[in-house]
Amino acid sequence: MWESPIYKFEEEVTDEKGKIVKKPFHINVTYSAPRNLDDPMKALKGVFNKITNGLDPKKTHILDVGAAKLRNTLWLLEKGFNVWAVEFPELKKRLKDAEEKWKRAETYKNFHKVTFPNDFIKLNNKFDIILLINEINVMPIPLERFAMLSLCREKIKDKGMLLWHQWRGYATGQDKYTEENEFIDGYLMGNGPNHTFYVEHDREESHEMLYSVGFEFDENMNLHKLPANSCYSYIFRPKHINIIEDTLNMKKMIETKHEPDKIIKDVECLNVLDLYIKQLKLIKTGRDSAHKYHLLASRIFFEIFRNLLDKPIIENEINEGRGRIDIVYKNRNKEGIFKNLKELRDIKCPEVLVECKNYENDLTNTEYSQLSDRLLPDRSMLGFLLCRNKKDKSKVVKHCRDRNKGGSKKFIVVLDDKDLIDLSNFKLNSEDDSKINDFVENKIKEIID
Repeated sequence: MWESPIYKFEEEVTDEKGKIVKKPFHINVTYSAPRNLDDPMKALKGVFNKITNGLDPKKTHILDVGAAKLRNTLWLLEKGFNVWAVEFPELKKRLKDAEEKWKRAETYKNFHKVTFPNDFIKLNNKFDIILLINEINVMPIPLERFAMLSLCREKIKDKGMLLWHQWRGYATGQDKYTEENEFIDGYLMGNGPNHTFYVEHDREESHEMLYSVGFEFDENMNLHKLPANSCYSYIFRPKHINIIEDTLNMKKMIETKHEPDKIIKDVECLNVLDLYIKQLKLIKTGRDSAHKYHLLASRIFFEIFRNLLDKPIIENEINEGRGRIDIVYKNRNKEGIFKNLKELRDIKCPEVLVECKNYENDLTNTEYSQLSDRLLPDRSMLGFLLCRNKKDKSKVVKHCRDRNKGGSKKFIVVLDDKDLIDLSNFKLNSEDDSKINDFVENKIKEIID
């Protein structure tokens, strides 16, 4: 993987005789390096000053991934920080000014050259700060973006921070991004023969991509007020395990050689939800995988109902800390299934409660009673039990009906792996959420009928 910065593809074109033929073209990711910038400029300087405030430069280790012509590395070196700069060796061979800057950097004792990909992959150091500056958005293969984020997760200190900084191409020049140059999940840029690639991940996408590999957005590090009309910056902290590590299979990805002369075909346009579903199919039942299933299931549920719910609160304490609910989502009261249930069926759900059970066998009365006890009029009367398999579906319905008897109006919806996969496919492949709404509505009808 990444043995070369060149990716070879082909496109169908019409030749001089009017015949449709296949014509090869290349994407060279090193061509994405800024050509005329010699320092971080005002926006990034403001970001660097804020995230390094209070840090001792001599004790602070920074990893600059995709360092290009070292405009950020050199500025940080001059401030006294220890910087490991990561880049393809082809870039400085191609650009004379890049070669000069790399030679200049080597005069600093606090500079460390990291040749991409081999030195980077093998690097065992842990870093206080990792810089991803216009890096992920120029990578044409979606799965490789997640591989890069996973490697960054491995190389960050427990209290470290990752800076995601991305140029806002769509906002500054929408005329450059049209149907004519759409490619994979982004856009093919330049007239060739060496093209570049650009994709723009919005706030929700970038945050979920980082979450999937073990990072969480740092809400206390507010960078949006810094002068950056053409770009945006976020800080992420390592918080949990890499949820999609089995799906990525980094060992296999690293061992798979990238041949620059071989045409790449059938690239999967994978997003986070695609990878979550692949991971769900790989997680084993049982206690050893319970934590990973818990995290994964909470995110799949959130992605399915993202427009309707706020982000999940994991292991939310109740009754002054004497009890816990696996996951609590605040209902945003927007048009959709939860607002429909409240207004049309009088099911109170200011919050949506979720319990996750990574059991091999069917749920028992204990699991239904546990969630039922947490459903209260002042909290919520709607809860979901997420499990791996419903072997006896009729028994599941009976348990749910038992909790709804006697006018209690407690509604428990049980979703197994197949249900989550079906709902995810509706989300990925439908223009609206009507199929999702119908799915949940039918589950409610089963309880009432």
